[in-house]
Amino acid sequence: MVRSAGVDAGTDSYEIFLIENGDCCAENFKSERVKEDPYSFVEAIESYEAEIYAGLSGYGSPIKKFSQLKDYELFLMTLNLDDERSIGLRSVMEMIREKDLNFYTIPGIIHLPTVPEWRKFNKIDIGTSDKLCSAVLAVLQLSEEVSVEKQRFILAEVGHGFSSFVAIKNGKIVDSIGGTSGFLGYRSIGSMDAELAYLIKEFPKKMIFSGGVKSFVEEYGGKELEILSEFVLKGLKAVEVSIGKADYCILSGRFAKALEKMISEHYDTQILEGFGIGKQSAQGAGVIANAIVGGEFEPIVRHMEIFSARGTILDYLSSDFKRKVLEKLNLYFRSN
Repeated sequence: MVRSAGVDAGTDSYEIFLIENGDCCAENFKSERVKEDPYSFVEAIESYEAEIYAGLSGYGSPIKKFSQLKDYELFLMTLNLDDERSIGLRSVMEMIREKDLNFYTIPGIIHLPTVPEWRKFNKIDIGTSDKLCSAVLAVLQLSEEVSVEKQRFILAEVGHGFSSFVAIKNGKIVDSIGGTSGFLGYRSIGSMDAELAYLIKEFPKKMIFSGGVKSFVEEYGGKELEILSEFVLKGLKAVEVSIGKADYCILSGRFAKALEKMISEHYDTQILEGFGIGKQSAQGAGVIANAIVGGEFEPIVRHMEIFSARGTILDYLSSDFKRKVLEKLNLYFRSN
């Protein structure tokens, strides 16, 4: 059996998940702690002595060893032009690259050939790499009762910061709404009204981590879970259009169990438990790591066409938008 590890970076916490011979363990670290001391976190990763690691890929990249990544590729996984590093992910990535660990990237959903191009048009975040990891874990979990080729379900990952929604048909991801391009999350504004973006013009990366349900309740009152559940249902209904009627809804993330009763009024609902311990996205990253070296989970990951991921997160921007983005990036890299 392969000794594989998945590593996840979240808004509130990071996690290392190790699996070998069916046994697994997980270790959690607060994001603020990692931001303050990324070196200690990387040392913790090394201490697990896994044969292969995968994860920590932010907006994602087609599968590639970290030591082979160029600076621009690292940037595309974090998309941070600010001096301040929001959760410390870039620092951790750079250290892993320098140490030349057997550590691999994981694609974002936008990199998958199974999602039609029109669903990616003028989008960057339709689901970060950790959302893809949770989807892999969901397909694996559901395969215990439904063959992979017949699976048709929707996944809602409702975390401490963002909410994302993924549609799976025939065991493959065919549509997704990402945390920064979708509905209000617990802490995140999600997609932004274009007129509001015009009025604000420049804003720091950390602003995308604010303006969510939590902010609304603090300013206007109301019940957090009731409001959050409404936006979760809107997200589920939006991606369900791409697969017809879903056979199941699977809930993942910090608020999954709190929302289960409300969502089960509309869907046949399951909680994404996976191996029973650890964050779902870290577990999924461990499954993908196992598959990269031909482990027992390779058939599922290969069926989902994750090894066929290609391109960059900027590939589907219209020419006008892409030109402006590239001009800004060229200015940034010339001055740094």
